[in-house]
Amino acid sequence: MITPDHNGASIESIASHMGEHIPKAMAETGIAAASIALIRDGEVAWAGAYGTADASTGRPLTTDTVFEVASITKPLFTYGVLKLRNAGLLDLDTPLNDYLDEPYLDDPRIKKVTARHVLSHRGGFPNWQRQRDDGPLKMYFEPGERYSYSGEGFQYLKLVIEKITARPALDVITELTLEPFGMSESDLVWPSRRSDPPLALGHEKDGSPREKRESSDMNAAASLVGSPTEVAGFMTWMMREDSHPDALPASSLEEMLTPVVPVNNSQSWHTEWPRSDADFSDTVSWGLGWSLEHEPDHTGPSPWFWHWGDNSVYFNFAIGSRESRSGVVVMTNSAFGYQLWKDVVDIALGGDHPSLDWVADVYSSRHRRPA
Repeated sequence: MITPDHNGASIESIASHMGEHIPKAMAETGIAAASIALIRDGEVAWAGAYGTADASTGRPLTTDTVFEVASITKPLFTYGVLKLRNAGLLDLDTPLNDYLDEPYLDDPRIKKVTARHVLSHRGGFPNWQRQRDDGPLKMYFEPGERYSYSGEGFQYLKLVIEKITARPALDVITELTLEPFGMSESDLVWPSRRSDPPLALGHEKDGSPREKRESSDMNAAASLVGSPTEVAGFMTWMMREDSHPDALPASSLEEMLTPVVPVNNSQSWHTEWPRSDADFSDTVSWGLGWSLEHEPDHTGPSPWFWHWGDNSVYFNFAIGSRESRSGVVVMTNSAFGYQLWKDVVDIALGGDHPSLDWVADVYSSRHRRPA
């Protein structure tokens, strides 16, 4: 059932269940560490940390330890974009090309791509194709035609933000999101400019830690570094009903959470992409920045918003409900961390979540633990 609710258990009971089950599940799946934050009544109500931040030294994980948040960067970036829109600096339906002095790509279709296309993954781009083949960025279909997950469009939109503000997008998004949300231990580059938090190293399939990559350039789709507690804190801003000056109005939050396009099973990281005969989901869609869960034929804001993160040795999952003002965030520093998501969501929230089935289809074929 997709109706917003939590499992009816007390916070103390959930914390106890996590403490009993999660370390066992980590041992069975080869996960070095997991950090979890629970949202209840629109507040971060509990956090727990299990395992080691660095298997080579045995350094324990704490709830203050930060992870590569990976693609859960996208909803945070989107929140900042909508604040710019509401300030009159950007229109979601104006072609991004109109804000620049020259086209981003040598493809006539680039002149049709809008911010709304980018934020709902309908820009026509593959996902990090340039990282795989070192070739120029390509487009594969008309903007707005259908869904295809891509971080490339977020980088395009980042360039537009820098043009319209005449400032680094890193500074703009930090001021619009991290600072007002109290995310003092989070940053969009590494090493952090803002604090010196303990870091969980990612761990390969053989269990060995990987040195953290460094970059002073923000990736609008993937470079956030932070803890589950601070990401959950951001999610509570998706649940607000007041007129806080740093918050988006309810109408903008509902716009983010209203389905724009159904997801399909022809993902941009699959070798057969793009397929024209893809199957479309009737319970999982994309809004603006967030993916959404809902009943078939749903209209209006969806009951659940969610996103996952995958930087190959960091696997994270965040899900929340504006209606019930509840949610959970789980971050792991392991190439097998995705195997823990369902357990955490079951304990924290209960219910059926089609998002977990959708992403499970991806990881069932992409990632195998060595025998």
